[in-house]
Amino acid sequence: MKIAFLMDPLETVKAYKDTTYYLMLAARERGNAVFYFNQSSMQLGNEGLSAMVEYLDVHDSIDKPFSILERHTENIGDMNVVVIRTDPPFDRSYMYSTLMLDRVMPKTLVVNRPSGIRNWNEKLAALHYPELTPETLVSRDVDSILKFLSRHEHITLKPVDGHGGKGIIFLRTDSKDLAERIEQITRKGSHWIIAQEYLSDAKRGDKRILLVNGEPIGAVLRVHAEGQELNNLDQGGEAVPDELDDRDYEICEAIKPGLIEQGIFFCGIDVIGGKLIEVNVTSPTCLQELCQFSGVAHHHNIIEQLEELSN
Repeated sequence: MKIAFLMDPLETVKAYKDTTYYLMLAARERGNAVFYFNQSSMQLGNEGLSAMVEYLDVHDSIDKPFSILERHTENIGDMNVVVIRTDPPFDRSYMYSTLMLDRVMPKTLVVNRPSGIRNWNEKLAALHYPELTPETLVSRDVDSILKFLSRHEHITLKPVDGHGGKGIIFLRTDSKDLAERIEQITRKGSHWIIAQEYLSDAKRGDKRILLVNGEPIGAVLRVHAEGQELNNLDQGGEAVPDELDDRDYEICEAIKPGLIEQGIFFCGIDVIGGKLIEVNVTSPTCLQELCQFSGVAHHHNIIEQLEELSN
């Protein structure tokens, strides 16, 4: 099978924890031809979608994870599978790349489905299931956000297009300069933000649950570094082993039909205190940690499913 990964530059990959690298390693260990390309080389014409690709050997070595065997222009429609793993933000370039990738389907299996990535904003998708989420307000109006704060006393604010914990702030009714801080995060009312009631269970961490084809394969708990509030690994957080409980399975079962309908083959959901916070569909992380904690080669299982689906 020829499997291509649309992702950020190879030199930015942190092999000791990167989920994309782990999937590429599994694909190569299973005897597949592994290719890399990025958004900047994509071109769409009458003959279809092409890109400059790098044919890779993938090594089980964090010091030298990749060797480039060959570099050439390839018709992406000749691939069996394309795995979209470009990191957010989901900006204009990201959107147009998904529109171009629409053109290689259904001959080529593209995961996650480009239209699904467009439809399910990672911060807003959870609101398809309001009964599962904490109370939430999406707004760019300072007065509305202040009223939301007065009702809940302690809230979390995050940009609607944020990622990796960037731009998240926490406000209490007794915080200083409330209006000014809200104006700053909304860019003086020009940018939507998500306000959510603060969940006290966030102090013990947030649970990242990975799902493949709508089914949960396991969970890790992301806990914040000492003296910090954010649990995101990019913000100094740490992943520790965790288990799925009955509420987690309820959440996964509730969202499964939507994931399958949208073609979200691989995603990571964030759960705090039994509440669904986010649905990560662009490049969910924590697969390496889950494999190491559980002793299960989930990365091989994922590639095996893609091999079956592409036939």
